[in-house]
Amino acid sequence: MRKLTSIAISSLLLFAAACGDDDGGGSGDLSGPEQEFVDAAMAEFDPAEAEPLTEDDARCVVTSMVDSLGLERLEELGITPDSFGSDEGAPFPENLDEDEANDVVDGFEDCLDLGALFAESMASDDSLDEETRDCLADAFDKDMVRRLFVTMLTKGEDALEEDPELLGDILGVFAKCPGALGG
Repeated sequence: MRKLTSIAISSLLLFAAACGDDDGGGSGDLSGPEQEFVDAAMAEFDPAEAEPLTEDDARCVVTSMVDSLGLERLEELGITPDSFGSDEGAPFPENLDEDEANDVVDGFEDCLDLGALFAESMASDDSLDEETRDCLADAFDKDMVRRLFVTMLTKGEDALEEDPELLGDILGVFAKCPGALGG
């Protein structure tokens, strides 16, 4: 289960490490203070660390998150331009309500293929053989990946293991892909 949590968190953190743009995703009509978040995040953008995300992907993701949540809500969450531009990369918000989380995920989906990114994160896990990575990529469909991200955004990363319905679905994936449990 920790392996799945790490994969989900890694995927979400890729978004956070990534960052926002006027060329794609989001409205592109950010206010000056909202644009400060995007500029701060992009100042720390490192393509090698954000791979497979491009700079345009990153800009789109951050722009869409800032656009979705708005300046006031970001401030309520304790997220500032300085935290967006920190060495650790942009923080991902937690404790959003379900509508906010779905809006953020919608924005991410406008920028990138979440399922493909999730699968690529799994493919980078050298402890999994190719057959297991392929199985997991097939088993974690778009709806499942969305549920994982919305759960993390609303309840935090520990919630992946504490939600009985989601946990049951994840265990069902492991039943289909037994190599994911290690051995």
